[in-house]
Amino acid sequence: MTRVPPVSQVPPVLAATGPFFMFSLEETFELIGEAGFDGAELMIMQDRLSQDPHRLGALAARYGVPVPAVHGPFLVATWLVFGTDPKGKLERCVRFAETAKVSTVVIHPPYRWQSQYAAWLEEAIPRIREETGVTIAVENMFPINVNGRSLSFFSGTVPAELGRWPSLVLDTSHLAVAGGDLLAAWDELADRVAHLHVSNNDGRGRDTHGLLDRGVLPIGDFLQQVGARGFGGAVTLELDVRTWADDRKALLGVLRENVAIARAELAKGARLAHARAIPRNG
Repeated sequence: MTRVPPVSQVPPVLAATGPFFMFSLEETFELIGEAGFDGAELMIMQDRLSQDPHRLGALAARYGVPVPAVHGPFLVATWLVFGTDPKGKLERCVRFAETAKVSTVVIHPPYRWQSQYAAWLEEAIPRIREETGVTIAVENMFPINVNGRSLSFFSGTVPAELGRWPSLVLDTSHLAVAGGDLLAAWDELADRVAHLHVSNNDGRGRDTHGLLDRGVLPIGDFLQQVGARGFGGAVTLELDVRTWADDRKALLGVLRENVAIARAELAKGARLAHARAIPRNG
């Protein structure tokens, strides 16, 4: 009788620290730990704690919240963090990751006018991976609405533009703002996706990072496909939590509910794939 391997373990479900900007990093890690996440994706911000890999390690150990991924300071609000030169910024992120034992660094794609940086990045990503073991994953972005006009400042807003990067972060809310089809994008990019940012979206052209079951995106179906594929990266829930910022009990309830949804859908996909792999008699 042919033996079928057991259902694969679902990917770790992380919490993005960025949406917790109204809390201190200490409070954020405490909430993430209590909510039952498998770890955190740290957003490197202006505060010194988020920039210090040694203090981060102590914080992670204190609350039992590992940090397998960091998001580099490539937002407009963090543009001065680690310097303004994108090459130097990335190199600082890699040194941070090596010291903190972080496996994945999330970055934004170059702006369209950063052609020299883009060419350097194509060479640097595989080189950094070979030299350090750190994966640099480029996140899909979205057009910005300026006075009623949709302007694509980034060079990675649709799947066709992302093929140049060997490792990707697929952000579901960003894809919705760009007008992309989530399941089609996953089919096209899955081989390159190293990390996921998962949230829903209200479908009104804004980056809303909604709760998993509230919005226009088929998040359940998507996570099932991720689970069925045996995805080897991490799934970061990047959820807008401002509504519950003043109600800790309610916030923990929302976080726990979304962790449970993500794990259930990932596990369902893995079980379905497992069942399809079982040979049938007769």
